[in-house]
Amino acid sequence: MKIFKKNLLINILLILSIFLVLTIIYIKFFSENINIKPFGIEILKVESNSMAPNFNKEDLIIIKEEKEYEVGDIITFKTLDGIYVTHRIIEKDENGFITKGDNNNTKDDEKVTKEQICGKVVFILK
Repeated sequence: MKIFKKNLLINILLILSIFLVLTIIYIKFFSENINIKPFGIEILKVESNSMAPNFNKEDLIIIKEEKEYEVGDIITFKTLDGIYVTHRIIEKDENGFITKGDNNNTKDDEKVTKEQICGKVVFILK
């Protein structure tokens, strides 16, 4: 019985690993992003070099919804035009956040509200 449970656990982990690898490959080569958010986690493909050298165009990032965001966090947010942007928070006040791409010379024009934030970057797949 112990061997059966061990083999079952190994098979489940193998299947989950294969699913994760196939999902990452699909997103990297065939999709902009995947809109499934298990546990508040989303995988997105980077569309510009505004955050170089931390990550570059075509890299994958994993974001996670958080309760709070602080100066220094790299976040993905949706602009008022509906465009997804991933930049670093450089200032915070009671009305929202000021962001800037690490590879950009100027801060972003729009102030970002907490409601616009999709999540914080927690992992980068290059």
